Amino acid sequence: MHHPTRNEIAAIIANVREVIMKRANSTPLSVRQKASLEESSAAGPWCVSQTSLPAPPQEEGDATDVLMRATEMLEQEAKKRSAPSAQDVKAEWLSYREDGGPPGAASEQASYDWISAKTRGQPTIFYIQGGAFVLNSPARFRSTTCKLAELTGGRCFSIHYRLAPQHPFPAALLDVIIAYLSLVHPPPGAYHSPVSPSSIVIAGDSSGACLGLALIQVIIAARQAQATDAPLVRFHGREVNLLMPSGLALQSPWIDQTDSLPSWTSNGRFDVVQEISPLLLPDYPTCPIWPSHPPRGNVYCETEMLSHPLVSPLVARSWTGAPPLWFALGEERMIDAAKVVAQNADQQGVVVQWLEFEAMPHNWPMLFPKFWQSARCMQEWASACSSFAQGNKLQSRAGRVRLDGQSELQGIRTLIRLSMAEVVDCMGSKQASLEPWTGRFPIEKL
Repeated sequence: MHHPTRNEIAAIIANVREVIMKRANSTPLSVRQKASLEESSAAGPWCVSQTSLPAPPQEEGDATDVLMRATEMLEQEAKKRSAPSAQDVKAEWLSYREDGGPPGAASEQASYDWISAKTRGQPTIFYIQGGAFVLNSPARFRSTTCKLAELTGGRCFSIHYRLAPQHPFPAALLDVIIAYLSLVHPPPGAYHSPVSPSSIVIAGDSSGACLGLALIQVIIAARQAQATDAPLVRFHGREVNLLMPSGLALQSPWIDQTDSLPSWTSNGRFDVVQEISPLLLPDYPTCPIWPSHPPRGNVYCETEMLSHPLVSPLVARSWTGAPPLWFALGEERMIDAAKVVAQNADQQGVVVQWLEFEAMPHNWPMLFPKFWQSARCMQEWASACSSFAQGNKLQSRAGRVRLDGQSELQGIRTLIRLSMAEVVDCMGSKQASLEPWTGRFPIEKL
């Protein structure tokens, strides 16, 4: 079996990066976003059941209240911020279907019943898809969720969370919280049965992985505020518990929205992600949704919020009480931020499993599904999901997969030699350099 060299891999990535850059740098965001939300007509080995989760009524102590309290608690200088409105959340259930399955004209509930019966006793994977907070829907990730469902024997649950820039932070996170509560405590009219948090695994990639970690930070903040491991939330007229899932399994997480740590510049050769977001380039085409109104320096949030733990979880001070965390990253720009979270969580007693793939770019299992590294990553990802849902006793570990297929152990507590003070300095410097993008961004700022 031929194992490509680092130079050969770098050349492949450079070609793909050029194609991505050409389209991303010249296509208005509104056009890209609309295309990413189109329902796929492609058939696949899956069964899908679509549903809608109703927004809970506004009440004291509800999901919105819990989110905004966490936002204030985790901010160094607490400020009262306006809360997003709760909205209905469109969602879909998916399982692998090798053959057979419900009739083609089956109702959504009949399809769900078939999925539920087929996957009984197996993990429920709440998959939060990436897309830089501005793109994508569950349909775009069915190949990934279907593979996880096939390998685990379980089912995947994904949502259409609100996208920036029209819906800035924390709208998407509120959708994630409502969806998670709806899984565990089905709202009136829902056709799914309650799902135990102990069988739920939060999985995701890129910005979706960021939202997954932010959900954990909200639960940690609620625990601290109520001094209990089972904090209460008002949800559709009932008081329910907001409990931890069994674990998080994250691929290529994007958890530093300032893009400021050393690997962001040093790992560019092996990544498809550009150093400067095309959305901030001086000649990027404007459209009805970008620049925002009023303009801001980041597509997801106000610039002052970039170093908030719910926006950039790498600056979260506490991971105590978090469920096991599994990370898989390539030799990509975002790896340093993930190393900070993995190392800090392990030091605070959280089980952390780390897997690093030499010379692989951001989201390589989706970009290069025929690479052996992609198959290996999917197998490990699914194995982590199953282990978490089964409640297996696990230990922290870290490893690196080389291009020759061999694996080598790493020290989980020596992944990165950056102090939190240095991390904050890096982020602060980058944050201070950002100005609102109006479509005429001054070139000297780049």
